[in-house]
Amino acid sequence: MAEIKREIITTHTTVSLGRFLPSDFAAVHEYATDPLVYRYAEWGPNTEAQTREYLLEACTPSTEALTLAVLVEGQLIGAAAVWTTDEQHRCGELGYSLNQRYWGRGYATEAAQLLLELGFSALDLQRLTATCAPQNTASRRVLEKAGLTYEGLLRGHKLINSQRRDSLLFAKLRTD
Repeated sequence: MAEIKREIITTHTTVSLGRFLPSDFAAVHEYATDPLVYRYAEWGPNTEAQTREYLLEACTPSTEALTLAVLVEGQLIGAAAVWTTDEQHRCGELGYSLNQRYWGRGYATEAAQLLLELGFSALDLQRLTATCAPQNTASRRVLEKAGLTYEGLLRGHKLINSQRRDSLLFAKLRTD
């Protein structure tokens, strides 16, 4: 049986973003069950069924969202997505998650920069936002290094585990 080749969508210095494959289950499930990875996220820990459902959705092409594998030297190290939130006003949002073994190497920043490029070009968006928990200083640094501007505190923005959580809002305009 022939191996399915991964489609690479875009590449930066060391990071590539490509389509997910059904065979990515083990790599995705590894980081999706890591408490350090999902501690600030709206999801997690994933069950095996949730990871399979996520992969099924990620492998299905969409005109409103790009959910992509983050790759370094062909190895899947996480996920990154950019999606339309308001079609009329051409606004969108981006997010990313990386296996903690790859934190602190600049990969998340490169992935975020690639998401900005894709959001403005492939999805034809004019404004992209991202949020992070106020305690997530690493993600805040990633967003700032990627070129997003801090816009403010969203009080009680997320409901996670039956608790309201604040978020920091970052944005970038196509014209920035």
